[in-house]
Amino acid sequence: MSVSTYWRIDPAADPSRSEPGARRGGLFRDVRPATINRYDYYAQIAQAAAQTAFDGLFIAYRPDCDDSRILAAAIARETPRLALIPEFPSSSGSAVYAAKQAVSFRRATHERLGWAIAPSGDDRDLARTEEFLAVARGVHSQHPFSFAGDHFEVQGGGFEAPLNRVRAPQVFLQGDSEESLALSARAADVHLFAAAPIDSLRHAVEALDAASLSAGRTVGFGLIQPILAREDDDEARRDAERLGLGPDALVGTYDAVADRLAQLAALGIGHLVLTAPSSLEEAYRTGQHVLPRLRARTDPARAAA
Repeated sequence: MSVSTYWRIDPAADPSRSEPGARRGGLFRDVRPATINRYDYYAQIAQAAAQTAFDGLFIAYRPDCDDSRILAAAIARETPRLALIPEFPSSSGSAVYAAKQAVSFRRATHERLGWAIAPSGDDRDLARTEEFLAVARGVHSQHPFSFAGDHFEVQGGGFEAPLNRVRAPQVFLQGDSEESLALSARAADVHLFAAAPIDSLRHAVEALDAASLSAGRTVGFGLIQPILAREDDDEARRDAERLGLGPDALVGTYDAVADRLAQLAALGIGHLVLTAPSSLEEAYRTGQHVLPRLRARTDPARAAA
């Protein structure tokens, strides 16, 4: 089974890295020019993911940090191959304008943009998300398009050529509640599960698969998985304890982590969003040592290419 792998950029992680205002004097003189800033650090992470054959970048939504969609646009030309999946809430603005931005972005990047709708933690917001997607997809595929809902209203809208010549972005939804899974069955292209024990994930995948088939749809399955892999298991455990990884993180040798990821793929997980502290360094390490082992287990033809 082929698995798409994404490295997660978290704008809130390592907050002082490459921020000019956070630089301090010390034993070594900082020779970086003042023009180097946080976005250069994001670009380095993106380039690390590209150089080590990740398929894309998942850019987390953090309300008090750099905007995920701006960040995706800023690094798009740094990585001309990677898919870019910014996460954002459906309450962030007009669904029509969001759809126009997405179409323009996809025209500029050969359709590499996807959407991840950030969960709010409140199932009452799911109705807004469903309306947001209905409007965004509607103005993309129909002209004229009208819609009247509780959260959005459109009269005689819709895109004409050339905006309607590109496909709408792939939509990633999240959440573990029954209501969230029901929405994904109706509206998601991919549902991203949170890291969990493998038996729990198996039951969740089977339930969502049945629900989506009942709705006459096919939904892909993904997972946001913290990892930390090292050559030696003891080193991995020590670093995980030092960095404070949670109990759902995959920690171990390169082979052990690749084995566990392959087991997840065997459940039907086709999209793996991998994340770790020290994002730049771990992107290189994971891409160089874990991904080749994972692909040898799940996609031998690609691993040999």
